[in-house]
Amino acid sequence: AKAKAKATLDGAKARVRDAQERRRERRIDDESRAHAVRVARAIARADEDDGDENATTSTSRAREQRTSRREVLLDELAKDVVDVNRLRLLASDGGVPDDDDGRARALVWKLCLKYIPGDRAAWAETEHARRGEYGRFLAEFCGEPTTTVEGNETASGTSRGVQWIDRHKGDEVAEQIDRDIARVHPDMHFFNDEGGGGKAARRKDEMRDALYVFAKLNPGVGYVQGMHEMFGCIYYVFATCSDDAQAANAAADAFYCFTEIFGEFRDVFVMELDATDQGVRALLDTLSDMLAEHGPEVHRHLHELQLATSMYAFRWITLLFTQDFDFADALRLWDVMLASPRSRKECLLRLCVACVLNIGSDLIESDFATCMKMLQHYPPVDIRRITRLAAALPYGISPAPAVPSHARA
Repeated sequence: AKAKAKATLDGAKARVRDAQERRRERRIDDESRAHAVRVARAIARADEDDGDENATTSTSRAREQRTSRREVLLDELAKDVVDVNRLRLLASDGGVPDDDDGRARALVWKLCLKYIPGDRAAWAETEHARRGEYGRFLAEFCGEPTTTVEGNETASGTSRGVQWIDRHKGDEVAEQIDRDIARVHPDMHFFNDEGGGGKAARRKDEMRDALYVFAKLNPGVGYVQGMHEMFGCIYYVFATCSDDAQAANAAADAFYCFTEIFGEFRDVFVMELDATDQGVRALLDTLSDMLAEHGPEVHRHLHELQLATSMYAFRWITLLFTQDFDFADALRLWDVMLASPRSRKECLLRLCVACVLNIGSDLIESDFATCMKMLQHYPPVDIRRITRLAAALPYGISPAPAVPSHARA
């Protein structure tokens, strides 16, 4: 009798859990559909605003909507157990708040990249374990910490006057990493503060260490040029967070988040896969097909000019927009991509299509040289326009019409 009662109770609990899960899934589906409707309306309003005498009113209304979304997202982040699926929907709907000294973006990225779980009570333990593991990787592959001298400054607490590369003489991977990190975002003070106390020197060495550890742990890929741009984007977000404890561990946290991102984009960086259906060329072909589906006129014009996607989108894909937009705009594109409820690779391609469609009318009226200039040196844009266009695109590509059997070769 006790066993029967226990089985009945267990069954009742299971049914309750199933009902709760179904309600949660329905809520997410409802928010997803509402999101699509909002995006379509936002694009229509944006088109109208170009010649609208009441553009100021429309702008105010859009600002109010963004404020509302901001509050909902921050409320979700404040919960004891964050619903990560819901958070991703909210973050992909226009990005993450960036007016709170970087706290929200750093937290959203860590949750979306599975660095920490949704349960807030487990955050400290999870971070402590991963940072400890990263420290052991550093000890194994990088030895004692040093700091590269830049200008006349060196970071305090490290071996003065010792170049990072001195610990890795003759190591071709280390030499390539050293060269790439030396020229990362030369226009940003964060990475280049000669005469500013040596913080940039320490930051660059932390980036060098992390990429070197990654190369050692992933010998099948090693280090590929372009990784430093991707890692620098993540490292910046974590290092500039106003939470001192989080900022102090930016390299370790960025290492694991970079590893998660790279796992999805790995095939893009493996040269041996370039000519396969998994490599970067296949991704560029898929982009061309998506552009033909969603923007047939501009696709036809670029095809007639013999301007292939590889001539302008290769860098968008392999560097995830980090060199083609202002850094702040690139972060907003990353917000949407990392939070995408679907494949991040698909989201990247949708953003690429949106970039082309956004200037499509200008491209159609231009010759080869002008088109190349616009696509390789993208004109100034409100980045929300790109994210709205990408979100409004229907998913998938329509299948080609069937060829009648009598017409086949």
